Amino acid sequence: MRILVFALFLSATSLHTFAQTQPKLVVGIVVDQMRMDYIYRYWDKYSENGFKKLMNEGFTCKNAHYNYIPTYTGPGHASIFTGATPMNHGIIANDWFDKASDKSLYCVSDSLAKSVGTNNEQGKMSPSHLLAPTLGDAFKISTQFRGKSIGVSIKDRAAILPAGHSADAAYWMDFETGNFITSNHYMNSLPKWASRFNSEKHADELAKEGWQTLLAIEKYTESTEDNTPYEKVYNKNGYPVFPYDLPQLIKDKSYYAFANSPYGNTIVRQFAEQAIINEDLGDDEFIDLLTISFSSPDIIGHAFGPQSIEIEDTYIRLDLEVAQLIASLNERIGKENYTLFLTADHAAAQVPSYLKDHKIPTNYFETDRFLEELKAHLNSSLGQGRWLLNYSNQQIFLNHALIASKNLETDLVLDEIKTFALSFKGVANALSSSQLQHPLPSDQFAFMAQRGWNPLRSGDMVIQFLAGWMEYGHQGTTHGSSYNYDSHVPIIFYGFGINQGVELEPVEITQIAPTISIVTSTAFPMLSDHRPISKAIIQP
Repeated sequence: MRILVFALFLSATSLHTFAQTQPKLVVGIVVDQMRMDYIYRYWDKYSENGFKKLMNEGFTCKNAHYNYIPTYTGPGHASIFTGATPMNHGIIANDWFDKASDKSLYCVSDSLAKSVGTNNEQGKMSPSHLLAPTLGDAFKISTQFRGKSIGVSIKDRAAILPAGHSADAAYWMDFETGNFITSNHYMNSLPKWASRFNSEKHADELAKEGWQTLLAIEKYTESTEDNTPYEKVYNKNGYPVFPYDLPQLIKDKSYYAFANSPYGNTIVRQFAEQAIINEDLGDDEFIDLLTISFSSPDIIGHAFGPQSIEIEDTYIRLDLEVAQLIASLNERIGKENYTLFLTADHAAAQVPSYLKDHKIPTNYFETDRFLEELKAHLNSSLGQGRWLLNYSNQQIFLNHALIASKNLETDLVLDEIKTFALSFKGVANALSSSQLQHPLPSDQFAFMAQRGWNPLRSGDMVIQFLAGWMEYGHQGTTHGSSYNYDSHVPIIFYGFGINQGVELEPVEITQIAPTISIVTSTAFPMLSDHRPISKAIIQP
């Protein structure tokens, strides 16, 4: 009897010890379009309780990069939370050419889904195109589906892809109404707390006074002047300058104009805090996941570019949102009970016209002329026909039925395309699908192109532009390339199980998921990278 009692005691002690090796909540923060140098550039203007707190008390990877192309929002969120690259998880871009239907396909569109919380079709979304489970799915399995996984963002794809297939909820903004909505993949009606939040019209309240700089405008010394030709014009005065009349812009352009301001970050943080409170996240023994994606920096960055006062003001304000979120987590969950990480889904290029004016060799790729002349070249060399089905995401899709009907080898057609492409101004390299399936020279483009190429969904050839070149208008910026200005992002871990320190050696974005899996003592997501960032983890 005494032996049995002792054995039961040991068993109970063992279970209790194991329970203490897990946080109650994991919070995964993704900042859309955050360059690593934004941390350094605006450091002196940050508060002590936001980015600085995370870095001073947590673990920072200063040399973290994406390991595939294209570096876009959909693939970024999928890669962070699956621990895999598009080669395996299948989200090869935000939109891609679907070979079966001969149409463009959005990464989270779902024709069978129904909108919840709105009467329009902005809720017809789900993770059905994601071919891999996420951290959220791994947590759900580890708790026999008693833990929760919830995603929150302005963008649908940034809420849906991180939370996973088995998520309890993903919420995003309906740009017609400014409300947070979801789809019937998760539920048939919004919970009362979410409906109440929408009824309070937070977007209208935040937008009421417009967007003015937080500091006196002359203090934005890390940016260009307010009025430059490198920024898109959104307000009616004809110039990209402060202040921005948000109520009028919302009337003119829908609530997308609200998302194109720092208040998009504020409302996401507010909604996420309500999710923590009303869904009792981190309130029991079953580990929960909350994913928060701040999309507004990307929308603002596309419009105004990395050197703008708009971006500097956005990050100064975002620092305060992060500080508020940390304070809320510490108060409700307790720092010892949650693990947080912060990263970005991609970075961003400098505006080429801005660099050109400062004698740095960059330019804009003439896509229409490239395709027109390529088609003419193929018609001349191979005969008349629709040789190209699609060009998107710097990938070329061939008409294989036409190639077969003319008894041609696919590699012959690809050689013709490559020869032409390498003669066109702005093209640095081109790799065919056959090359991408075999060992390649170890240059960065080949490495990243292979990991971004999916045999079910990708094209027959991938084009690389010269550094600094882009397919975009002459104001604002974009991203997507293999160059470090698009791949270099922050990775910061904080809270339970995390060491204080810095890693300067190269780290890849797919290492976040296995790191969190080790910290939480849970199984890795099914297709995850197996290399945790070991220095970040407190060893027992």
